[in-house]
Amino acid sequence: MIRKMLVEDAPEVYDIFTRSLGYDCELDFVRSRIAQLSDDPHHICLVFVDDSSNKVIAFLHAERYDTLHNHGGYNVIALAVVPEEQGRGVGRRLLGAFEEMVASEGGSYIKLNSRVERTEAHGFYEHIGYTHKKTQKYFYKKL
Repeated sequence: MIRKMLVEDAPEVYDIFTRSLGYDCELDFVRSRIAQLSDDPHHICLVFVDDSSNKVIAFLHAERYDTLHNHGGYNVIALAVVPEEQGRGVGRRLLGAFEEMVASEGGSYIKLNSRVERTEAHGFYEHIGYTHKKTQKYFYKKL
């Protein structure tokens, strides 16, 4: 089942962040961000819940992406599946449901970034119809 992410999902989302993506984050922070972003109309946070175990096994976080030079779309910030469920169609179904949501809202595109070393993810995205558009450098400044 795919549904909107809830604050109660924080422990499982945190687990997916750390095990599947290798992100260094804290459970309380993830919990507070879910609470904050779930009320923000520019963000979509979805989870995939396994029917038999009733556990969150994947999540997707995207934000509305409006620019001066393009029609509105969405930027997928994170899409992750627990390692033991990867390759079983969970990510495809979650992203497919999101694509349907975006299309029904009149969104014209979905974009996402994937780190260079995540070659398996690149193959997944290409297999389901996404194309590699450009290579760019990522600049960051901690404030």
